[in-house]
Amino acid sequence: MNIRCFCCMGDSITSDQVSGIGTMVAHRLNAQEVLNAACGYATCSDWHEGDRNITPVTLIEPPNTNTADNVLSNQVRRVLQALTPKGSIIRWTVDGIEYAIPAEIGIGTGTLSTPDVIYIAISSNDGNQPENAPADDFAAVCELPYADLTRTSMASALLWAVRTLQAVCPNAAIFLATPLQTCTPQEWMDESHGLLKRRVIQKVAQKTGVHCIDSFYGSGFDRSVARFHGEVHPDEEWKIRIADFVTKEIESTLYKE
Repeated sequence: MNIRCFCCMGDSITSDQVSGIGTMVAHRLNAQEVLNAACGYATCSDWHEGDRNITPVTLIEPPNTNTADNVLSNQVRRVLQALTPKGSIIRWTVDGIEYAIPAEIGIGTGTLSTPDVIYIAISSNDGNQPENAPADDFAAVCELPYADLTRTSMASALLWAVRTLQAVCPNAAIFLATPLQTCTPQEWMDESHGLLKRRVIQKVAQKTGVHCIDSFYGSGFDRSVARFHGEVHPDEEWKIRIADFVTKEIESTLYKE
């Protein structure tokens, strides 16, 4: 399969800063253009204190840092920057309302063609701080207008990301991936949290009409495998296996369409 333009977002497992699985998938799809906007330590939800969003809007890529700016919404904004003609204001329209990023934050670079495939694999780090604790509030946010999505929960953040990308790239095939299983004492990565995150991602995919890749169960990287093959970040053998799995999931979906 030959993909003209592939774009991915996510955390360390997808990011070229650490594991690079997103770029491995792009190469397997023979993508002519690739933008891997994923970052190590990134969270799906914006950081927040109560209902107050404390994530700054920025187009600067964080260097694998566990900080409030390192979130999915800013990855989406960097994708929009790459899609916007060089020197132009970054704008997009949803539900008839135009949104824009102030020019002092950044302007378009025009470095990316419209993606054919967009792959988002993020959520493993949600819960590593009180400011990004995961919860399943899908029922409370799923019918909210786009303008009211605060991004202060996984469901809200994913809905915002998908609807933004659908507005800008209406013909792109969008894939949301559930998290890999892990073997670590970190509570936010235990099985119960993994299943919660999986559930939210599946609900958002169904609601928005995009595709869901169930890496949690389908990749083969379960807790028993993780114990001996990287715990959280798959080792070389399993990076290859997971990239192959994701590629096959994308290819089989695109062939059906």
